[in-house]
Amino acid sequence: MLKRLWRSPCSEPGMAAIYAASCRCVVTGAVLCALTGCTSPPGSPAPQVPNAMQEALGTAPPGLAPDVWKDVRALYERRGEERLWTRDPVMAQAAAAVDVLQQAPEHGLSTADYLDDDLARALTPEVPPTADAPGHGIQELARLDVRVTSALLALGHDVALGRTKPEAVDPRWKARRTPPDFVGTLSEAVRSEELGTWLNAVRPVHPEYAALQKALSTLWAQQGKRAGDRARRLAINLERWRWMPNDLGERHILVNVPAFHLIVREQRRPVLDMRVVVGKDGRETPIFSSRMATIVFSPYWNVPDSIAEGEIIPAAASDPDYLFRNEFEVFRPGKRGNAVIDGDSVNWSDPKGVKPLVFRQKPGPVNALGHVKFLFPNPYDVYLHDTPSAGLFASEGRAFSHGCVRVEHPVELAKYLLRNRPEWTDEKIAAAMDRETEQPVPLTERLPVHIFYFTAWPRANGGVDTWPDVYGYDARQAAVAEARQAPSRNAAAKPAAAVKKPPAAGKTAAARKPVPPTKSATAKKPAAKQPAAKQPAKK
Repeated sequence: MLKRLWRSPCSEPGMAAIYAASCRCVVTGAVLCALTGCTSPPGSPAPQVPNAMQEALGTAPPGLAPDVWKDVRALYERRGEERLWTRDPVMAQAAAAVDVLQQAPEHGLSTADYLDDDLARALTPEVPPTADAPGHGIQELARLDVRVTSALLALGHDVALGRTKPEAVDPRWKARRTPPDFVGTLSEAVRSEELGTWLNAVRPVHPEYAALQKALSTLWAQQGKRAGDRARRLAINLERWRWMPNDLGERHILVNVPAFHLIVREQRRPVLDMRVVVGKDGRETPIFSSRMATIVFSPYWNVPDSIAEGEIIPAAASDPDYLFRNEFEVFRPGKRGNAVIDGDSVNWSDPKGVKPLVFRQKPGPVNALGHVKFLFPNPYDVYLHDTPSAGLFASEGRAFSHGCVRVEHPVELAKYLLRNRPEWTDEKIAAAMDRETEQPVPLTERLPVHIFYFTAWPRANGGVDTWPDVYGYDARQAAVAEARQAPSRNAAAKPAAAVKKPPAAGKTAAARKPVPPTKSATAKKPAAKQPAAKQPAKK
């Protein structure tokens, strides 16, 4: 019957009238569709919709970052330039988008930075914004649709990669996370109608992030606005996870500066932990990731220029026996390299004469690096090392170094790093740490090393440990966040003018003068009995 009807609608008695009525319905439906902006199934939208969407996609909303806008346009291109949130009169998809935007506080962010009052009113009106309502034609609905997508992707970018740039806290601190597929994940969430879980697909993958997020949500539920400083601290630390690499490594070394602590983990479980000493105020240990490359037993200490000028030279000028007691060698740079000289031949009161001098401390019990150091490539010339000043580990606050990290149990760390090298027995390691010349040992397994700055860390059994903001980075990050005003949500952040940035931790490897292996300096041994050795400056 249907087949005959479509072939000859007027061939049956009375069918002509039915067909005429059907035609009127089709025409009426087409008019309503044009007014309300209804679309055909994805891939074949009505002709007027792409035109409206193309116009709406011509200009980015104010304050939207270029990378977010690029994703907005890519998403609509992938979806055939169809509207995503304003297609139906009841705005069901728009309501789902609003729910996602209101998840921002769960991630330590503010909903108002993404869902402003004007957008909220447009998405939750008393009368649905169909085309027959004043000011809500196809073009207006298209622009509204783009604003919703822009807000969602702005929030997604901030949850995934951070609202604040780490360089605004410390210029040496760099973001290390690989961005997720924002367009693909949001498109799939729209297609599967599971938009509510989309932020979980782009947030940092680390369990610590999820644990801090849960702690923050619980805190808001229990205390509301009274959460205050504690909520702010959790939000600040959530932000820092957005700067961490996606993959910390199956085995890795973590150094948390505010906790003054080092942990070696395998599959996220601690297998070795110890206290550490980190850089002091003005010599802050930098935040970065690298890979452990070499163990150096019985190391020389090549003194950085800044320490030589600020500490070694003044000490040598005031105490003729200082260099001998602390086993320093002195070198004078020349055309043929660094030549060893006798410290007694130096006129220490001549600033121009002593400025070019290079100092190296021999291996031994007074060496500032102790009996072993652990090297991982980085532009800051920072490494882990032993220390003769073991008493410092008993201090509650342990920010005493010139930027490098002193470890409490260097022997245990060396044994762990060489655990798959059967030739390195405990006896051989002990002997290597007590040599008169240094012995570098390249590692076959290069464990990732992450030096980071978390003042809040989730416990394995629940709860959160917190530590003092030793470098003031929490305060600086909070100041940067407060200085940013919506809607410039993704503009490059700048630190507040009153906030001081720390100097670099010592000289870089490129700036340090190289010291070739030579025979010991000929510093004259005094005839009189030496007083107790004064410890040199420690790195």
